[in-house]
Amino acid sequence: MTNQEFIESFRKYQKKGNWWCDFHPLAKLVFCLSLGFMSMIVFKWQVGLGIFLLASVIAVFTPVTKKYFTTLGIMFLLGCVLTVGVRIYVHLGDPGPVAFYLFGKPVPIAAIISCLDLIFMIEGFLGIFMMFFLTTEMRDLCYCLEQIGLSSTATFMVLSTFACIGSIKEKLNTVRESQRARGIETEGNLVVKVKSVLPVLFPVIIGSMTGIEDKTLAMSARAFATPGKHSALRKIEPARPLEKVIAGGALVCCIAGIVLFKMWL
Repeated sequence: MTNQEFIESFRKYQKKGNWWCDFHPLAKLVFCLSLGFMSMIVFKWQVGLGIFLLASVIAVFTPVTKKYFTTLGIMFLLGCVLTVGVRIYVHLGDPGPVAFYLFGKPVPIAAIISCLDLIFMIEGFLGIFMMFFLTTEMRDLCYCLEQIGLSSTATFMVLSTFACIGSIKEKLNTVRESQRARGIETEGNLVVKVKSVLPVLFPVIIGSMTGIEDKTLAMSARAFATPGKHSALRKIEPARPLEKVIAGGALVCCIAGIVLFKMWL
């Protein structure tokens, strides 16, 4: 790419070449928030499973498929362990139809349904939000929020917070590589990794917070907080009618699902 092509690329709408990644950030946020809170509030395994499957189908057609299913698989296993360890134990011996016996005590069908409700509520909620955060750049979301009237100071704080998380991860990786170069063991089981990270975790966090303060001072020196419309290096295409319809449909489904659930109760 020549210098002129590089310059011209910033005069066009930013595209990633994927339908979900190029989905308007605000429309995507409304879509994911609606389905995520629907899974959490309705708290029925059928709803959570449906949202989880929808998020999984979306993930298949994005570049983050492997990362999505790996992370969600780990969370699923942890959720199963937590659910089986807590929910079934609490409901052991409850009256009602018995599904099976555990250590000689009856496990009712209601306990199994309760476990499924919790597992798929977590998977549905986390699945749809993971699809949002894995495929949406925070700078694009903050740009769109500022375009609809959110103050530039607030968007800068949000962006700095997410940038700080990434900065901490990068610095920890750098420190681990430095320790490995000095002959300190950083690879192995979970205990070895935790021992190698804990001594440097606090200094890295403090260093990242100092970096945010430096950025804030630099932005103040450039009169960032002065009133008026700010220019932007990156431009995001306005939400298309279909994207608005999809986001609105998800919001309507969320409200209808919650209302019907409350009526059913």
